[in-house]
Amino acid sequence: MNSINFYEWLGGLIDANGEFIVSNTSLDISLEDSANTKAGCGSIEIIMHSNEIQTLYKIKSICHGQVSHRKRVNAVRWRLHKRDSLIKVLNNLSGNIRVKKRQIQYQKISQLYNIEYKNPKNLTYHNAWFSGFFSGKGWLYINNNNFMATLLVSQKEKTILESIQSIFKGNIYFDKSFNQSWVWQCNDFDCEYILEYLDQYLLYNPYKQAKIRGFKRFLFFKKNNYHLDTLKKKRLIHYIKLLNKIVLH
Repeated sequence: MNSINFYEWLGGLIDANGEFIVSNTSLDISLEDSANTKAGCGSIEIIMHSNEIQTLYKIKSICHGQVSHRKRVNAVRWRLHKRDSLIKVLNNLSGNIRVKKRQIQYQKISQLYNIEYKNPKNLTYHNAWFSGFFSGKGWLYINNNNFMATLLVSQKEKTILESIQSIFKGNIYFDKSFNQSWVWQCNDFDCEYILEYLDQYLLYNPYKQAKIRGFKRFLFFKKNNYHLDTLKKKRLIHYIKLLNKIVLH
């Protein structure tokens, strides 16, 4: 992944699991950060499950910043606040933030550092943004009763899912069980187009990459009708159960 693709990917991950922060008073920050943050200073944060810590270390290796475990929750955070590194990252992210809520945050922090805000161009297949977004918000699941394989993304903002749908097809629906969010999903062999995309634009998320490898293998089994063979069907159900156990907890 080249530098341009990396910041497209990073923009997607920030849209999914990140935040741009401008601290106006000391009340805006936690006690553990108070020694490093001053009023009127900006920072970028991304929070992920502890099992996804390698993703944050990948970001740190390029953008600097700090990776730390969060207290009392099974989560890790990457945080960048040092001025020079922050300005460089913010400049490279311009035009790569697509979720409305995050765009508002980005505009605020950009004004603080006199960085030009650029509206993102229309999302295309040849852009790593969706890889970063899926790394943060994507889910993979296989039903061991009807052997339906599903990729999905949940999001409060429907318009960003419509942009995804315009490229990768699939369906959008509202689901109360996903924290009152909209959900985009695709099923079975319709997912192969997305899997090809994720081969080109890596997730940099070992947990989800392991799930994707298993997902691809299942589609191979299904394409070869393992689910229609009595003996192979039993093995396939066992395989699905093992794959679905790869969860964040």
